[in-house]
Amino acid sequence: FDPNGRQCLTMEGYREIGRIVRSLADEHSNKRLLIVQEGGYHVTYSAYCLHAMLEGVLNLPFPLLSDPIAYYPEDGAFATKVIESIKRFQERSVPFIKGV
Repeated sequence: FDPNGRQCLTMEGYREIGRIVRSLADEHSNKRLLIVQEGGYHVTYSAYCLHAMLEGVLNLPFPLLSDPIAYYPEDGAFATKVIESIKRFQERSVPFIKGV
């Protein structure tokens, strides 16, 4: 839900960030960890992501909450049209691609 780039990081992504941060804190700061959450995320999903990150920090063996939007459908037809357009342009314009 990033309005500038659709860089949607799911709960599992945040969970992995938590695991990584925990391991870094264990290795480099005598297991001390300070977490600050900044804004800018989808207001209803940010609480789920914070929860998932804390699951990772706590090294929980399995998720306690399921991800309500883990699958976000894409319009595959549009992406296919864009890729085909790029291919046509490159075939016409890039010398070493011509005839490949």
